[in-house]
Amino acid sequence: MEHNLTVAPAVIGAMAAAGIFTLVLPLALGIFFWKRAQGRWRFFFLGGAVFVLFAMVLEQMGHTLLLYGALGRVLQGNLWLYALYAGLMAGVFEECGRWLAFKLTGRWSRGAGDALMYGAGHGGTEAVLLAGMTMVNNIIISMLLNQGGLEAVEGVLGPIPEAGMAAIQGMVAAPAGAYFWTGFERLTAIGLHIALSVLVYAAVRRREKGYWFPAAVLIHALVDTAAILSNAYFPIAITEGVAALLTVGAIFLARKINLEEKRENP
Repeated sequence: MEHNLTVAPAVIGAMAAAGIFTLVLPLALGIFFWKRAQGRWRFFFLGGAVFVLFAMVLEQMGHTLLLYGALGRVLQGNLWLYALYAGLMAGVFEECGRWLAFKLTGRWSRGAGDALMYGAGHGGTEAVLLAGMTMVNNIIISMLLNQGGLEAVEGVLGPIPEAGMAAIQGMVAAPAGAYFWTGFERLTAIGLHIALSVLVYAAVRRREKGYWFPAAVLIHALVDTAAILSNAYFPIAITEGVAALLTVGAIFLARKINLEEKRENP
């Protein structure tokens, strides 16, 4: 086991910047939508709560049931099948949660500004829990490494498994600029969640536009599937570029729907 692993101060600073960005961005968007679109904070926090329930609890239970068995071996043995499976699971669970949230709160909603707030809260909570907490964990491990090496890390976390050791070595080798992609990925993800919230909101509010709900499921699945596949074959810049391009398309679609909703329900 190597004992001389250290993390450069610039890298720790980049981790901190990425972690702070994941917190500041959704809050800034929430303030913007609150002031400019009359969105309400209750929908921001509702989005976060629904993400935790449907993505972190119910979806993970679904993975537990489906991946530990013969079907799981088939899915995990084929990258394309697994990417499609993971994309559809995320799309189905998160968009169903979004639909249910808007359905149950329909009588209290004042307009599409609430959908924008919901998307910021949903995507922001995901950013904090998945990226922000990862950055906090990385900073703690980096400081322990710099102060006392792997022994210090093991003193706090216990024996380091092989996968954990590989993650630490990757963190040590990564340049500070690599953490730019963490912020960019979260920016893209939050933008996607805001766009999908507008689509699902329209589907719930107007029965004749109910087709936007399955469209949101498919768009979500498409973006996640494309990200998994491109990450397996291409550098991170291409992976994030593909996700960003698809998200921009979803945002333009959501903007069109939002403008139509304003015209029809001023």
